[in-house]
Amino acid sequence: MQLVPEKLREPLSHFKFSIFETESLSTFFSTFKLKSYFLLLLSPIGLGASAYLAQMSFGVKSLGTSFGLLLLSLLVLLPWTLVPITFLFTTFHSKTWQRILSWSYVGLLIVSYIYWLVFF
Repeated sequence: MQLVPEKLREPLSHFKFSIFETESLSTFFSTFKLKSYFLLLLSPIGLGASAYLAQMSFGVKSLGTSFGLLLLSLLVLLPWTLVPITFLFTTFHSKTWQRILSWSYVGLLIVSYIYWLVFF
């Protein structure tokens, strides 16, 4: 499944609202793509917060606080992993070099999370 702006422009062109103009939609999708690529660059660094919380959960003496920090760690982990991975795998078709690069990015995220766990 790939999000193509042209597929959205055609049904929305029947409306006469200024938000549905093709130029404004093109600008929106261009900036969204740019922001998503920026998120892809920052996500290995953002995994550090989750790794820090996970590491701190093992050092706490209280079982409830430890479990709460571990759940918070998983909650922080989700946006830094699922959003970039979902963006990559919905943007590129299967069996292309971009999809192989997407899988290598997933590997990079796993390696960076392990690095952050060891680092802290």
